[in-house]
Amino acid sequence: MKMLTSRERLLKTLAGKKADRVPISLYEFDGIYQGWIENYPEYVEILRYAEGKTDKMYFWCPAVENCEFFGEVDREQVRIKTWKEGASSYTKKEIETPLGIISTLLREDEGIHTTWTIEHFCKNKEDIEKLLALRYIPCRPVVDSFFQLDKQLGDKGIPMGDIPDALCMTADVLGFSQFLMAYVEENDLIFKLMDFFQERIYNYLKYILEKSCVGLYRIVGPEYATPPYLSPREFDLLIKPYDTELIKLMHTHGGLARIHSHGKIKKVLNSIKEMEIDAIDPLEPPPDGDIELKEVREILGEKITLIGNIEERLFETGKKEDVETAVKKAIKEGTSGEGGFILCPTAMPLNTPLDKKIQENIIHYIDCGLKYGVL
Repeated sequence: MKMLTSRERLLKTLAGKKADRVPISLYEFDGIYQGWIENYPEYVEILRYAEGKTDKMYFWCPAVENCEFFGEVDREQVRIKTWKEGASSYTKKEIETPLGIISTLLREDEGIHTTWTIEHFCKNKEDIEKLLALRYIPCRPVVDSFFQLDKQLGDKGIPMGDIPDALCMTADVLGFSQFLMAYVEENDLIFKLMDFFQERIYNYLKYILEKSCVGLYRIVGPEYATPPYLSPREFDLLIKPYDTELIKLMHTHGGLARIHSHGKIKKVLNSIKEMEIDAIDPLEPPPDGDIELKEVREILGEKITLIGNIEERLFETGKKEDVETAVKKAIKEGTSGEGGFILCPTAMPLNTPLDKKIQENIIHYIDCGLKYGVL
């Protein structure tokens, strides 16, 4: 087979067809980390090495103004205060609702490029009622950046939309532990929140799809309803109907749906298959996951593209030979039988400066993907 471009390779693989080789992804390096990754030479060195060797599924979200919870709000409703304490930066956001103010507190630590939620919007039942009282004006974002990104990527990859599902938003405003307690004690409020968010997410997605932003979309949230936290029965209540509605909407417009779910997914894989997704990640191997890649393929069949299976922790703690063994095994199992497979880490490092060993392991991951991925 002739050598394909990254775009051709990804589209063939996502369609379940045989490509020239297994696509290699650098996951969050492609889009999520934009804004800081370019400022650190050790990361830039990886990106330069990866050019022409990896296949970009580049994260995309439209720019939005005056939007909260996928709905428009007046600027006067939102107050934001920022300050620094030592090596940490804090952001407090307050939103005025008809029933009172809800607020969240975020923290970013120097050298770790992520945001921690210190206080969630909904701290009690009263806060939930305040949130539910927000007037709903559908968010209408400017989507020009999708077409700019698509053109900019060219043959190097494809844009990938990224959206939370209703459970993701619900767990986010409550905090995961409080969500679990509320679900056990008073789950009618949880379903009110789920329905509140579902309407907003669905209309947002429908709008951007109707604006021709059609392609692969990653849906985040199903992992919150997997064992050991919740049973497969709860997964069928909290994920299946809500996410299936989004997936059908994507398919109606010619798009593809990729479910993102860390952790132990074995007992919910049949439900995931019934949702008629197109792809799934990150498929962590045991012990973090609870199922090997070859068994995932047996359950999901040939129509669903498998993405992932390389633990990020391996880059930090493993030797080069450990990385090579994991990549070789993932490719062997992921390509057994029919169906697409994309080699991808379960996450990527986000600390600076980046340890030299981690940098070298990521580069070796790329080399091994090229070495063993020829089909």
